[in-house]
Amino acid sequence: MFALHNHISGCYYTTNGRNRTYLPQVQLASYTTLTPLYFTTKLSQTFQNPSTGQLSEVRYTFPLYDGVAVTAFACTIGNKIIKGHVEQKDQARKTFDAAVKRGESAGLLEALPVGVFGVTLGNIPANTTVRVDLIYGGELKHDAEIDGLRYMLPTSIAPRYGNYPGQLLPLDSAVVKNMKIVVDVDMKDCTIRKVQCPSNHPIALDIGTLSTTLKPTADMSKASVSLTHNTTELGSDFILQVVIDDIDSPRAIIEKHALPNRQALMVTFVPRFNLKPIKPEIIFIADQSGSMHGTKNTALVAALKTFIKSLPSGIRFNICAFGSRHDFLWEKSMPYNQENYTQALHFVQSFTASYGGTELLRPVKAAFESHLSIMPLELVVLTDGEICAESQLFEYVNDQIHKEKVDARCFVLGVGSDVSHTLVEGFARAGNGVAQFITDGEVMDFKVVRMLKAALYPHIKDYRLEVKYDETDDFEMVKTESPKQATVIPENQPKAPISLFDKSANLKDVPANNIDRYAHLPNITIPELIQAPHVIPPVLPFNRTTVYLLMQSTKQMPKSVILHGTCSEGPLTLEIPVKRVNDPNYTVNTLSAKKAVQELEEGRGWLISAQESDELVKDKCPSRFDELIEKEVVRIGTEYQVANKWCSFVAVQRYQKVNSDGETLTAKATSDDLIEPNLFEFDDTSTEESDEDIECNMFDSSSSRQMSRADFVSSPASARMRRRAREPGSAILTSSVEDVQASPTAPKKKASSQDFDALRMPVYRPRRGESRGGGYSDGAPYPVPPGFSAQGTMRFMQSHTSACVAMSQPSEDEALSIPDNDTLATVRTLLDLQAFDGYWEWTPALATFFSEVLAIVKATRSTEDPMLATVLVLAWLKSSAEEYHGLWDMVAEKGLGWLGGQEDSEDLMLAAMNAFAGGA
Repeated sequence: MFALHNHISGCYYTTNGRNRTYLPQVQLASYTTLTPLYFTTKLSQTFQNPSTGQLSEVRYTFPLYDGVAVTAFACTIGNKIIKGHVEQKDQARKTFDAAVKRGESAGLLEALPVGVFGVTLGNIPANTTVRVDLIYGGELKHDAEIDGLRYMLPTSIAPRYGNYPGQLLPLDSAVVKNMKIVVDVDMKDCTIRKVQCPSNHPIALDIGTLSTTLKPTADMSKASVSLTHNTTELGSDFILQVVIDDIDSPRAIIEKHALPNRQALMVTFVPRFNLKPIKPEIIFIADQSGSMHGTKNTALVAALKTFIKSLPSGIRFNICAFGSRHDFLWEKSMPYNQENYTQALHFVQSFTASYGGTELLRPVKAAFESHLSIMPLELVVLTDGEICAESQLFEYVNDQIHKEKVDARCFVLGVGSDVSHTLVEGFARAGNGVAQFITDGEVMDFKVVRMLKAALYPHIKDYRLEVKYDETDDFEMVKTESPKQATVIPENQPKAPISLFDKSANLKDVPANNIDRYAHLPNITIPELIQAPHVIPPVLPFNRTTVYLLMQSTKQMPKSVILHGTCSEGPLTLEIPVKRVNDPNYTVNTLSAKKAVQELEEGRGWLISAQESDELVKDKCPSRFDELIEKEVVRIGTEYQVANKWCSFVAVQRYQKVNSDGETLTAKATSDDLIEPNLFEFDDTSTEESDEDIECNMFDSSSSRQMSRADFVSSPASARMRRRAREPGSAILTSSVEDVQASPTAPKKKASSQDFDALRMPVYRPRRGESRGGGYSDGAPYPVPPGFSAQGTMRFMQSHTSACVAMSQPSEDEALSIPDNDTLATVRTLLDLQAFDGYWEWTPALATFFSEVLAIVKATRSTEDPMLATVLVLAWLKSSAEEYHGLWDMVAEKGLGWLGGQEDSEDLMLAAMNAFAGGA
């Protein structure tokens, strides 16, 4: 295991065959545009060759997160600009070597193992500045903690990438101290509610404008974020969270490519529908390797205890701690009852992150082998991802779920700044589940509980996508399994005889470019629609589902796409109108191609189910199937210019201009040639009614991911956002109309019986004031948050830090007090005091904590007993901790279930609610 702060993000050359000398890095700049669906980043890194001699070869290595697609690559060497194009990997290397041999400057960008890209530069003149420019894009992830978008800019190659085959560069060897990061947030018609940086980088925030806008506006769908003083270090990844209105509204966009008859469709949404929860087997696999020590393990224990307390009755569960070895709490999963609940809490409280290294494959295998086959299996894995042999793990999980047809899903939470995104994302994809990430300063409990909620959703496996066109009743169902998609063209056609003695044959010099490396393979007919993922994974709450279509025809404009599915409660359907988008980088096409390539590389994708004469191609050509996959990956990579396992960018052609006399001049590079702002053009003309008018049951706007204010007092804005808005350096926007208009002197609303009754209803219901498509049903315009000018612009300085407070089982002495100056700590302490059956015992600590409202509540019930304690805790959570609703709502359900059998509990709840409303 490498030291935590080592990395290899540097440009170096070797002497004496092995000694490395790193070129000083003089500048690092990135410009990013965030849209509601995806991002595009333009990254520029500049190095200096201070030596007096020409360098024949230098290398440069940098990290990119899993799933991003590099769409452009260029190098500026002195006054020469060389721009790259994609070729098959071996051919790209030959092209590069040939250019270097001719004495030309050249560049080669290759995808290396474990989420790292490498650049090789040839013939670097003495005393020359070298600049490497690249453009890459990716889909924006849904952040379950805040129900927002999450953007991450990796700045180091850390131990998260396992045993990288190379020497590490110490942190202080070549770290740039001048780093410029600009992120333009362009959410089109969606109002931005919050922007924050959980990675603790100081940022400046402009609301209502972009960095490319000359004058500020009042457009609340736009914002611009930049580092203050343009200084940071490579050892810390930059993370941005954005909360917008309509974040989970279904969207389908189509983009035409410059290639003839090529376009791509992107469909994305966060599902919102009610289904009866299942009673599965849940196995929590917790990383206890040495790298999890300190605050990571403290947060893990707190989150796992909340997880245990939130489990519903009827499930079976188990817990595994792993490192170099692994220990399961029980040999087989056990029922959730009082005895096993107590054992599980004691087991978790013993966690000390003392299991040595990190071996994840063995506990995962053990979990599948001990699985109770009569129940669906849900694996919830939490790790900081410092492991090796990721491919073996992916292959095993992929085989279990996709080949052995084990009814299982894998939910993976990556912890810390050094977690491997390749591991976490790849594990979740192979396991038909979802991935989430959390930095050291974020609250882990939210995402663990929301993963639990997703794990309790039914397994629906037959999702299918239908494309509707402008003509009436003209549609096309995307086929994914048995239908005949591809045809192997036979090679037994009559051919002209070849002479055995041809004097014109050249046996000495056969140009490499004339050799088709795939000529010996059978030809496969490419389907007109390639869907990625080929088999749509489970659609789960709190997680964005994205499906891509590569289309080989532009004759018809899709009118809408329809997602179908079935479950035990009936059919599911969702129709989404298609809108056209124009992006100069062809990002939708590139992401679609990248997803199709990634699936093929990981042993899935359209080619896996391709057939010829009712026989799978992989069965008909088993000895050549790996080459067929490579051929298809190379075809997509070169056609759409996407670097991958078998394709590389190579840059050899010099950028030249011609003067007025017709003389060829070498153009001098400027800083704006390649890193210029990217302005996306959206066609707002829809081919159908707007998203707000969609009627369906797969995206049911009558269901939501959290209760309304009538249910649990306030929207997720409330206390935390108002508190942070008063803190110096806060860069958080007010999140709701009520927050903006609320006054400290406004009269408190008294609780009604609806407040209590609504607690028994499902969690997934809309916030008060939301219409089916988002926004506010009363038609009121979105107000400008306090502190913003009429132009909607204000600058903030932020250094965002979230304390992570442990929730541990209190001793008798510790239980004498409940913290009242930290809401999160209070919530955790109260949850920790709950009994297995859902109630709270009356204690002196609770009497002290609730002393201000006891007199009011005791007018309804004077007895100091579990019912009084339970009602007070639940009422306090509703009135004072709504911001942490996602953490305690499942625990509250258990408490309400216990209260349901108690006489007069409803009157007591109403009295408690009114007491907190009057004394808040």
